[in-house]
Amino acid sequence: MPTKADRTKQFIIEKVAPLFNKHGYAATSLFHITEATGLTKGAIYGNFTNKESLALAAYQYNSHNLILQLEKVIQSKTHPLEKLSAFTNFYKNYRQFTTPIGGCPILNIGVDALENNNALSDAVKETIKSLEKMVTKVLTNGIDNEIIHVRVLPAQFSKQLITMLQGAVSMSSITGDYKYLTNTVMYLDQLIRN
Repeated sequence: MPTKADRTKQFIIEKVAPLFNKHGYAATSLFHITEATGLTKGAIYGNFTNKESLALAAYQYNSHNLILQLEKVIQSKTHPLEKLSAFTNFYKNYRQFTTPIGGCPILNIGVDALENNNALSDAVKETIKSLEKMVTKVLTNGIDNEIIHVRVLPAQFSKQLITMLQGAVSMSSITGDYKYLTNTVMYLDQLIRN
């Protein structure tokens, strides 16, 4: 059973995760954090060493939820092609996941942290690797069972799939035109099926 300190820490993370995701590390101030949580500066720093450790925990919370959602949709299917389609189709409705948390955590934090926060940047890279491994595992299973036939290595295909999806997320976010994302998902579905 979680202790009171554990529950407080989790409460803080849940309240500030959307702030860091939406505004970025530098623009999220201690004022924003105390306002969102209703806690004092002392209560925040009694649970986190510094703003960087809180930002990292907030990103990991959002990232963990993203990975759990994707694992859930993949595990809901049995056939490897259905698993891949479920993965890409999650992105058709990606806004349902990202809107409450202030946008795509990979895109938002990845860009924000790239030049100014190595720990956050490294965490985003690990999330991307996790997504690639998830897709590679499904592809490898399909290839081993002679269900999926690709002309490239599963890891290479996975990188391209994630690149296309994240690129479409980026374009959709920047332009407000979600056809970038839906069209990319439709294209990937065709690629997967053929």
